[in-house]
Amino acid sequence: MSEQWVPQVGQTVHDRRSGKLVRIMAVYTFGVFVRPLKGGRESITKLRDLIPPDDAPGGFNDWSASRG
Repeated sequence: MSEQWVPQVGQTVHDRRSGKLVRIMAVYTFGVFVRPLKGGRESITKLRDLIPPDDAPGGFNDWSASRG
């Protein structure tokens, strides 16, 4: 069983909906407040709409799969 990813304030992650890189600004029980790195409006999204850093293209899981 894999560990559940816990978002941290300040992390940079990919937003599945827009495909953009976003920075996590705050984490609430009802959602995650994010801000795009390259312009755009702040928004609240669901945790499931964010790609954890290790799963993002070029992240740790991508790197380790390419070495196997």
